[in-house]
Amino acid sequence: MSRLFGRKKKENPQDTIARLRESLETLDKREQFLEKKIQMQLAEAKKYNAAGNKRMAVAALKRKKMLMDQQQKIAGAREKIEIQMNAIESAKMDMEIIDSLQVGTKTMQEMHRGMTAEKVDKVMDDMSDQMAVSQEISDALGQQIGEPIDEDELLEELDEIEEEDITDQVAELPAPGRVKAKAKAAPTEEDDMAELEAALM
Repeated sequence: MSRLFGRKKKENPQDTIARLRESLETLDKREQFLEKKIQMQLAEAKKYNAAGNKRMAVAALKRKKMLMDQQQKIAGAREKIEIQMNAIESAKMDMEIIDSLQVGTKTMQEMHRGMTAEKVDKVMDDMSDQMAVSQEISDALGQQIGEPIDEDELLEELDEIEEEDITDQVAELPAPGRVKAKAKAAPTEEDDMAELEAALM
């Protein structure tokens, strides 16, 4: 039977909310129309009453009451539609939240597939072992090649170099006799003046 007549189409919450909104707009327009007619009947009742025509005034009030009853029914229907629309919107939001949670749960399941606590522990142990091997290699590369250098010997060698430098500097100083001879061989200008004065006297 379902193949002959077809299955009933699943109602979309968004479409339902749109239809309910349209119904509310229609009821609002109908309520505004009734309000205008109520005001018209009230005006007629006042007019007939002022003219002394009680029968027509009462008839206008009766029509006004009937219109107000319709207006009350429309207000009640509108309130029910608003409650239903709010409930559907809330349910739709709940459904979207649940769908999001389900998607997130499936994603986490895919990410954790094949991952166990034992595998994580093994990975951490392997990493620790490799870090230890790396530290051993670094320590081995940092070791000194050959015999250790004796710093005391280096200090003694430095003292010897200083003594040699002092000896070389002393050897380069000129002898005292040579300095005087050189001074006599090269008279100064004062000496020349003294000789000239002596010749004049």
